[in-house]
Amino acid sequence: MIPSLREIVLSVYAAARLARFDAQPLAYFDASPAGVFRSFFAAVVVAPFYALTLATRFTAAADPVDPMRFALAEGIAYVLSWVAFPLMMVDIAQAVDRPGRLYLYICAYNWSLVVQNALILPVAVLVTTGIIPPDIGQPLWLTAIAAITVYIWFIARSALEISSLMAVGIVVLDIIVSLIISAIAGRLY
Repeated sequence: MIPSLREIVLSVYAAARLARFDAQPLAYFDASPAGVFRSFFAAVVVAPFYALTLATRFTAAADPVDPMRFALAEGIAYVLSWVAFPLMMVDIAQAVDRPGRLYLYICAYNWSLVVQNALILPVAVLVTTGIIPPDIGQPLWLTAIAAITVYIWFIARSALEISSLMAVGIVVLDIIVSLIISAIAGRLY
């Protein structure tokens, strides 16, 4: 199911508002089972950002890489990154006694990836292409990553209505899953 343009705009707007640590926009997400499935359309919205980030990484690579292997490995990693963590969250939501909040969390999380990628893309391009020097690029990169980490912590805490510490655990799990997928993809090319 493809969401309407109105739902896409409203969901991205809500995700952007969440970045201001305002939990009220959680009400804008369609937290029904159909809304959860439609929230995965955010992967289509994010795909151009992701492709541009990969293109800058590919062109800046020190060692020559087979473009087909690179594209295939990163394409598989992209799909895995969109499904692995939400699937894990099904059991985690049960474990933390929040199964009724799972759909809202997945919707907010998925649409937040649009905002995250809109933030990280300019930083990735500037750092990877060398437009800004490493002594400025690395702190800028770390600042962007820190901001995104706090953002996804807020989403977990607010959408699941869990403690700050539980939200930290979910963020750590998200980061670990992302790092594992990225490491496996990197070994394939």
